[in-house]
Amino acid sequence: MLAKLIDKIITLKETKTFEIGGQTYADAPLTRIPPHVDRPDCVQVSGLDGVCKLIRTELAKIDTVVMVQAKAHNAVEVMTTYLPDFSRNILYCAKADAPGLRTGFRSREAALIELRSLFIPNEGTAYLLDLLARMTDENSVTSRDNGVTQTVEAKQGVSLNCMVEVKPRVQLKPFRTFLEVEQPESEFLIRVDAEEGIGFFEADGGIWKLEAKRNIAEYFNTNLADLIEAGKVVVMQ
Repeated sequence: MLAKLIDKIITLKETKTFEIGGQTYADAPLTRIPPHVDRPDCVQVSGLDGVCKLIRTELAKIDTVVMVQAKAHNAVEVMTTYLPDFSRNILYCAKADAPGLRTGFRSREAALIELRSLFIPNEGTAYLLDLLARMTDENSVTSRDNGVTQTVEAKQGVSLNCMVEVKPRVQLKPFRTFLEVEQPESEFLIRVDAEEGIGFFEADGGIWKLEAKRNIAEYFNTNLADLIEAGKVVVMQ
């Protein structure tokens, strides 16, 4: 009796199909259970050299073509090509430790520190350091602005005041991408305000990010040249 009851329950649980109006219907939804696939954990590093070392050490174990992509000015991702199930394995990720630059206004003292520590010295930093050295910290700083050029009042020596013209745009090279590659130089809009201090604002529309990605790709093209030529590694932007 119990066996018949169990058979009846099993029969009721079986999915049945019906033909209605030329269409096939089922009386229960079906869910596909994907098979388990062992995948490697993504290894995260902070430098491009670490990515190269990982690729050279483990490429033979991967046994497939590896794709190296500069996803952003400060990010790199390494993945496999299509596997038999048309999936990819994300093998390595790199995130730059570069400090970057906060745009906007800052005090004179903060600007002096940033120019000395967050930028590669060039003509732009030299000009701004000279400008800041001749500005006062008093709130009596005055400015003249016609929308194209701006002048601010600064002190020369102890008591002599003069009008110093501020360049509206300056080329600067802050640390914004991986330290193994050339830092892109880009244009910044310089503003001076009596209350807020001096301001740095990006003025190139983000073109520097494209240059940074090209520099990253060129780094891998140089340091993985033999693997690229052998068809084992592909570098992308």
